Amino acid sequence: MKTKLVTLNDFIGHPHPASKFFRLIELQTIYQQTKKTVFKEPSMDLGGGDGYLSSILFDKKFTYNLDNGEAKDLEVAKKFKRYKKILIESAEKMSLPSNSLNFVFSNSVIEHIPDNDAVLSEVSRTLIKGGVFVFTSPSDKFREYLWISSLLTAWGLNPLGNLYKNHRNKMLNHYHTYSHKTWIEKLKKHGLIVKKYKYYITKDNCIFWDKLAWEVRLRKLFDANAERNVYKKYKNEIIYRSAEDQVKNTEGASLFIYAVKE
Repeated sequence: MKTKLVTLNDFIGHPHPASKFFRLIELQTIYQQTKKTVFKEPSMDLGGGDGYLSSILFDKKFTYNLDNGEAKDLEVAKKFKRYKKILIESAEKMSLPSNSLNFVFSNSVIEHIPDNDAVLSEVSRTLIKGGVFVFTSPSDKFREYLWISSLLTAWGLNPLGNLYKNHRNKMLNHYHTYSHKTWIEKLKKHGLIVKKYKYYITKDNCIFWDKLAWEVRLRKLFDANAERNVYKKYKNEIIYRSAEDQVKNTEGASLFIYAVKE
């Protein structure tokens, strides 16, 4: 299986403009970093949910979607037959046999799981030697690049800015936002060696993403078509910003990791 180049036109199933924007940059980053790679099966989408994002990013179905079902969207994955098999269980303790997978993919999921060491242990256990683990996750810069906290900090209101950072992270259920250095150390403990990494989502784009999310939230108070209207308002800017998302070094709000089991 291989990754495909995703464009804004592919996001039919993601009406929220902030989601379209963030995921577009994310999936294009994954594609750019893996477009020459052929991933072997059996494969697993860890926390794939409804399977929509994986279905537009990859040219073939994953063997498994392992998901705890909390988001209550697995019926959608079943309806559209986006996976060969769905496993409704915790990523912290999988039922799959050891050394049974060639490829594990996880898109912006692992940060939502409290015990990510247990997840890394299970990923390592189920991968064969030389198996690949590709995942994305918000970086340690994510909290620093939010819209309202940036405004508050610029106004000299650092304590309020910190309160917002913590509140927004809690809203998003982020338990972990690490740098690549921390991920390298954590993965190595479980026999997973990072071969490459890439930061994405510039500070300006993260601020723009947060602003979009809040504009939709506030507009929904009086506009039943808030998502559509906000998207229409910012469509050209979304296209431009996503095309110009060039992160310098480690200054991105999110992070792509490609690791291999020893």
